[in-house]
Amino acid sequence: MGNKVWYSGEEIVAGPRQPGIAEPSHIHFHFIPPRPADLCVTLDPVSGEVNAMAGTVGPLTWNPYTLCLHIHRVASPDSYRNLVATRECVIAFPTEQQIRETWILNMWLPRGISELEVARLTPLPSRRVQPPGIAECPVNLECKVDFHRDYFTHGIFFCRVVGGSIDEEVLAWPRERVMNHYPTYEVDDVGNQWGGAVERLGVLAELYDTPVFPVGAKEGWWAGGIETWIEQLREEGYLSADEARTMSDWYVAFESLFAETASPERAHARAKLTRACELIVWEEWDSLHEHLRGS
Repeated sequence: MGNKVWYSGEEIVAGPRQPGIAEPSHIHFHFIPPRPADLCVTLDPVSGEVNAMAGTVGPLTWNPYTLCLHIHRVASPDSYRNLVATRECVIAFPTEQQIRETWILNMWLPRGISELEVARLTPLPSRRVQPPGIAECPVNLECKVDFHRDYFTHGIFFCRVVGGSIDEEVLAWPRERVMNHYPTYEVDDVGNQWGGAVERLGVLAELYDTPVFPVGAKEGWWAGGIETWIEQLREEGYLSADEARTMSDWYVAFESLFAETASPERAHARAKLTRACELIVWEEWDSLHEHLRGS
């Protein structure tokens, strides 16, 4: 479609389409402009544990200041469920220094494992909502959900900003410097050698591919969950059979005790599994083997 700024109904319905998308009326999948990246932090309604995901956000109104999130109901089930149940979130804006962390937040980790811990990001207490912000991000917007509706594969959430925080030094910067500090946006998806989708993020003139296997599953972030990832790590020699079994046992134990938030066994499995995921995504293999041996 080139660089046109207007499209007829016939053009939109005709495509082009992304592979696997069979919803001709869903304009979002036909042409994808740069969309500002955000990190959405929510709380689990059962355990109260922190969940975070990377996505994109769009402004709706200035007064009140309202933003729109679109959350995939299958690919991001934890964030979707949390927003529906609690109707609160924090929308943080990453800088180009948090590109890797942005990728990590979209891993398919078990419910209750904090992506912030795995990505080594620091929770920042909020004043107006329960979910925390992210200390490493210069801007955190505390939001209440005013509207939610499901469209096709996604849930649409209108998030009214009720509070927030900003790094003090940013307030005095000229606009150009602010834009250079966090110009992160989602560009598109490209295929990898295993047939999966690899998201690309942009920061001004540079593009950054999502880290692929072994940092994530071969088929992409949403390819069968953590059990698939563990098995692929074993097949390729990153984990021994015993190490893979140990990590799977932690996962099974944590899942079976998810609702028992006061259980010491749950806390033990959660801590062990979180640490293992953290070491894998940062590719600290020697520390990972030591961690698994010390189980």
